[in-house]
Amino acid sequence: MWGTLVILFILSASAENSTDLPTEAVTIFTETTVVTQDTRVPDTPTVDTVTTEKWTPETTVPELDEEDDPVMAYIERYNAAVVYTEEDVVGVASKRELELDQAWLTINTTVNYVVEIWAQSEQCYKCDLMFITSVQGPSVRSIVVNATFATDLRLVRKHPGGNPEQLCGFQMKFQEYGDYWIFIDYPATGEESSCKFVLANDPSIAELPIIYLLIGLISLAMMYAVGKRAYSYFRRAAAHRHDSMDVTSDQDGGDALRMSNGNMDKEGDVEEGTEKPDKEESTKKARLKSLDTFRGVTLVLMIFVNYGGGSYWFFEHAPWNGIYVADLVFPWFVFIMGVSMNFSFKSMFRQEWSVARISWKIVWRAAQLFAIGFMLGTHYQAADLDNVRALGVLQRLALTYLISAAIHFCCSRKFDSHQDKKWAVVRDLVLYVPEWLANLSVLAVHLGLVYALPVPGCPTGYVGPGGLSEGGKYHNCTGGATQYVDSILLGKNHMYQWPTPQVLYQTSVPFDPEGFLATLNCVFLCFLGIQCGRIILIYQTHKERLIRFVIWALILGTLGAILTKCSQDDGWVPANKNIWSVSYTLITASFGYVLLSALYVLTDILGIWEGQPFIYPGMNSILIYCLHGIFHNQFPVNWEVDHEHWKLLLRCTWGTSIWVIVSYWLFHKKIFIAL
Repeated sequence: MWGTLVILFILSASAENSTDLPTEAVTIFTETTVVTQDTRVPDTPTVDTVTTEKWTPETTVPELDEEDDPVMAYIERYNAAVVYTEEDVVGVASKRELELDQAWLTINTTVNYVVEIWAQSEQCYKCDLMFITSVQGPSVRSIVVNATFATDLRLVRKHPGGNPEQLCGFQMKFQEYGDYWIFIDYPATGEESSCKFVLANDPSIAELPIIYLLIGLISLAMMYAVGKRAYSYFRRAAAHRHDSMDVTSDQDGGDALRMSNGNMDKEGDVEEGTEKPDKEESTKKARLKSLDTFRGVTLVLMIFVNYGGGSYWFFEHAPWNGIYVADLVFPWFVFIMGVSMNFSFKSMFRQEWSVARISWKIVWRAAQLFAIGFMLGTHYQAADLDNVRALGVLQRLALTYLISAAIHFCCSRKFDSHQDKKWAVVRDLVLYVPEWLANLSVLAVHLGLVYALPVPGCPTGYVGPGGLSEGGKYHNCTGGATQYVDSILLGKNHMYQWPTPQVLYQTSVPFDPEGFLATLNCVFLCFLGIQCGRIILIYQTHKERLIRFVIWALILGTLGAILTKCSQDDGWVPANKNIWSVSYTLITASFGYVLLSALYVLTDILGIWEGQPFIYPGMNSILIYCLHGIFHNQFPVNWEVDHEHWKLLLRCTWGTSIWVIVSYWLFHKKIFIAL
């Protein structure tokens, strides 16, 4: 049941960018960006002040056998005798323990000149190499390097004349807790390189706990399925012995699920028909399980990544361009909201609601979402209204719903028609041309503002991260027009102060990933979800629906691939959640069609899975969302553990499971809360 995480892990993006060492960068970074213990750049190698004097093995270190590798013997002696000075603890006979996503890199130089170390994370797009530290030979120096992304590492000799000479360079994805060594010596005759790279230990694979966790969860799911079948079998056998024919399935009531927002109120609509319904069933309506399951999968995944995801980088948001696991959650909520909107409006039309009543319903629901989101953003501490963040996830959902629902209400049709026309197979498009034009106009406004609005101090159409990118030329231009519009409408004090590019790119301006301008593109994603729900309503057979789901997934995915050139950073329009780029909209909508299609086959067509356990939080999504945010730091949901991946992963999984259990209890008690 947790196999979805494996799929999302495969979809996670990684960077493959490298930079060259510019001659000018030596002077700039030597003077201004020397990395110390107090100004650490987590995604580049960082200095840990280990003793840098010339080191020779102490006599107290045990001697190794002569047949041992002399290089490895030297490394072992060094690791046993290195002395730390950063905390005034002199004489500690070992290196300190590394934190998560860190490794050791030791430079051993026997040359008699200064060697400078330059580096940059390959995830940092168009960033110059940064000066890290220098080593005066002959000596040894150990530094801590980041093991999150691949690192472009250069070792440079600084000549008296000022011109740098690259001795060697490495593009390396350091392994967590690895002990890496670079030996620098005068090159022998005929050799081009004077560097030797050595991995001195065998670090374990950091991702193994994920595999073990998945195996455990799958085993529990299998045990549950077997136990459920055994219970059902013995129950029927006992009933048969007592000549009782009144046997009720333990799943009664669990199949009757609504398709809109998880509530079973009178406004809930249901999905009609199967391919060949029996006469007795023709008057009944089969509930669509796949949509609530999809909503539940998204909600569970959101809680999982909000609780840290075991501190794995691929469970977080991308620093700027790219799509990681966490970047799939929000657009899927928007997509699901669009799908559900069809059934909500169909119910209101069937009950003959007035225009005024429907309009009030739209405005009131948007206002409720916005108010709840604003309050959740202030529950951590006393609200500072002069600096409180104005927007957030629920606030953007509220604005998206307000605009999308208004357009849909004005352009939607109360009944399906023209089934006998030659173009009936595409009537879900032809009959809704006005709605398409309205949403494409919203998209055009977004693109026009992003790429044509003049931004003071920034090039028109700039959509980069600013900061270190492009040599720092546009340091305060993070997000371009997206950031500029939000700063005018919200004020910088009311924007998000810790944006995702802040660490990697060292940006200094606030940037709100849920701001106003990007909401316009979010509206278009919601409309793509509306189109998906429209397919379900108009076409009555499974085959017709699945064919259209697959076609839409292929079209949207292909357009997204073309715009990105199948690259994280080098496409015409990179996929970017922060500015909610059009390629990001297309790709995430394509994934939404794919996942909904798979769930539709498993739950509604084949019936081999009832959607458990995801279907339960999917039916109470707004309540579970609020509860998980309010009580995320309270026991037994959360508590302090050692910062090791497997412990953090287990705690994260436990906290997520708590809310799945709560949602099941709510389902069992028939408690459903929706707006």
